[in-house]
Amino acid sequence: MRKSNTAIPTTTIGAFPKPSYVPVRDWFDISRETGGMNASQTTTDFTSDSARLDANDEALFVQAAKEVIDIQIRSGVSIPTDGEVRRENYIHYHCRKLTGFDFVDLENRVLRDGAYITDLPAIRSAISHTGPCYGPHDYRASQAVSTRPVKFTLPGPLTIMDTTADCFYDDRPKLNATLAETVNREVLALAEAGCQYIQVDEPLFARQVDDALDFGMEGLERCFHGLPESVTRVVHMCCGYPDHIDDDDYKKADPDSYHRLASTIDDAAFDQISIEDAHCCNDLNLLDKLNNKTVIFGAVAIASSKVETVDMVEARLRAALAHIDRDRLVVAPDCGLGLLSAELAEAKLNVMCQAAARI
Repeated sequence: MRKSNTAIPTTTIGAFPKPSYVPVRDWFDISRETGGMNASQTTTDFTSDSARLDANDEALFVQAAKEVIDIQIRSGVSIPTDGEVRRENYIHYHCRKLTGFDFVDLENRVLRDGAYITDLPAIRSAISHTGPCYGPHDYRASQAVSTRPVKFTLPGPLTIMDTTADCFYDDRPKLNATLAETVNREVLALAEAGCQYIQVDEPLFARQVDDALDFGMEGLERCFHGLPESVTRVVHMCCGYPDHIDDDDYKKADPDSYHRLASTIDDAAFDQISIEDAHCCNDLNLLDKLNNKTVIFGAVAIASSKVETVDMVEARLRAALAHIDRDRLVVAPDCGLGLLSAELAEAKLNVMCQAAARI
């Protein structure tokens, strides 16, 4: 480990609890209000149509973005996100901009190893992205209310496939490649708009390792194709959200998946890899396998109401630094903070940033 006077950067991953005035609801809202949904329940709430929003609601989205960005910045976060406040579901928000998706006649599916059952939008014809990109507008609106560079998050192709029902392609590699092209179009438009940090989320890599290795990584790299070297290419791979906060029985992805994917991740054409650690407490030898990547290290749990102590987080970061140079370490929560209240999210971010600042 080289010594450095440079502060360890901190970031967030994506979702943040939406302020109550935001005119869209998401799965996190439902979970907080109902205490979660078990596998025998079905919901269509998180496919609610944001296209029905009134144009006057734009001011509310900007206000919400400023509110969640301000929380992150005053906590000490170096690279905030907009909290995905304008998206009812960041995967389906992307899919609504594409041809080929049916959001009316939904398909019932079992997801995440039987964790829950839900109604999903269906793919009923060829997918394409020929309309205007949404990323530049959403990014500029958030960056305008932030004093620090805002990271923009997008769903990866394999993750889109897991939260939609394919009734057309019946060819997973082909569908993955097609979806990657639609993500790439948004990525390039974001870069042109000035976004310096673009993150593609593929939590499904940890659950579907064979698909990730067979064709998923190729699709992920396609998402970033043609991106200028000046833009930081970030990939997030968590082990999945539980059904509700403090859900100790939820079956998350096997953290050993990180070890199975490590060599492929290290050789892939992106800059940073975001992994969970607070929840799964990895064998830190994993970091020895990631020599070519900056690691965004999940240092606070996103589905526990218990607020970590600064000493606890600092100790884990110092343990990680025995396996990775500090210049390749970024500190973050495990995943998005949408399950938490805004107050609890801020408390955890305060602890995280104080611990990083001690090192």
